[in-house]
Amino acid sequence: MIVIHKLQGLCMRAVLAAISADHISRSAVLVAGSLCGALVFFVAAPLALSSPFPTPKPGDWTIHGSPIRLASLTSVPVVIEPPAALEPEANPTLWDFVTLPAYRAAALIVPKQAVDPESAGSADPESTGSIVESAPPRKRAASTMQEVDDYLWEVYQRAPVKRDSSGDFTWKDPAAAKRFGLSMPAYVITGMDPDFREQLYHAGKAMDAAGVRWAILSAFRDDYRQTIASGLKAGASNSLHGGMARTGGYGHGRAVDLTGEDGNPGPVWKWIDAHGGKYGLSRPMPGADPAHVQAGGAWNKIALALRQSRLGVEETRAGTKTAAVKAGVVKASW
Repeated sequence: MIVIHKLQGLCMRAVLAAISADHISRSAVLVAGSLCGALVFFVAAPLALSSPFPTPKPGDWTIHGSPIRLASLTSVPVVIEPPAALEPEANPTLWDFVTLPAYRAAALIVPKQAVDPESAGSADPESTGSIVESAPPRKRAASTMQEVDDYLWEVYQRAPVKRDSSGDFTWKDPAAAKRFGLSMPAYVITGMDPDFREQLYHAGKAMDAAGVRWAILSAFRDDYRQTIASGLKAGASNSLHGGMARTGGYGHGRAVDLTGEDGNPGPVWKWIDAHGGKYGLSRPMPGADPAHVQAGGAWNKIALALRQSRLGVEETRAGTKTAAVKAGVVKASW
């Protein structure tokens, strides 16, 4: 009986617990449903019925039109008056100013009384001022080295094909001159030192007089030209032909490679060995590089003496001719 009574008590407790849990779950469902209904009624429904473009009410903000106006695109005529420096009879346009020669643009306005009437040309003598145009720049007098350079360039062209034991290198000097931005005469000849050119000129004239037709195989070579040279050679910047580190580069070369006009260099080299010292020239490497001729010793002093002798003869001839003209012996032709 006791056991049965205990079992009945347990069953009653289980039934009561189930009833209590059922009441709790029902309460939770009711609370959740109420909250959802409130959200729909107070939030979702007003949002659904509202307009995305609200109409401003009286007293609300209003967007006013901007007072800024776009600039007018109407063209405005511009009048450009010609400068007073132009001739009064001319009526130039703006483009005329661009096409005027340089010396015309440099015209000067001078007072009337400062102008010579005979040199005024077609200027109006009654005008308050006259235009005096600056004369075109004068041509510079011929350089004292022009005769030397022309002769050496002619000698360079005596052997148009440049060839040595390494092969044909005719293309190398033109390529280097183009890269340097100079003409061929300016590159290969003027690139040498003026004193060295003076030495070559006098030695060359002596060879011509002796019947030795010589030719220049290679003259000035900058660092780039030296890098593409073949055979036995110095470093790019250490060459006497015109290396930047060795000589100072362009205008300071003091070495050439010589050959014969007919392709036979023997007589030329032999003459240099026998007479080159008189002109400050020598072949320091007759075995390894026989064509190489360079300046040596007191070559600057020798070149100075040679130049003075060359220019002195010309000045003497000019002075003699001037004296003869003054004496009436000959008629002036200049």
